[in-house]
Amino acid sequence: MQQPQFEEIPTGEFSAAAVAQCYPDLYIQVLDLLDDINPEPLLHAEIDAHFNTIDALSYLDDVLTAEDPEGAAAAYEQLVTGEWDGEL
Repeated sequence: MQQPQFEEIPTGEFSAAAVAQCYPDLYIQVLDLLDDINPEPLLHAEIDAHFNTIDALSYLDDVLTAEDPEGAAAAYEQLVTGEWDGEL
């Protein structure tokens, strides 16, 4: 039994539900592959690479001229030290 036509995306691609029903072996292989992948090191590497490109001195003028200098200084300190507390 095939999925209803609405399972096909307008571009002609199949949705995950359609692939799971029409190609169960492929769906299981993809799930097994995704279970084996640990994205955390990749995510940390991306975040580190992003913040390594930030030049903290280039933001100093913005901190000194901010409407909330105390909050801007706190954010700047967190940017420079890398110790994000989740609040500004």
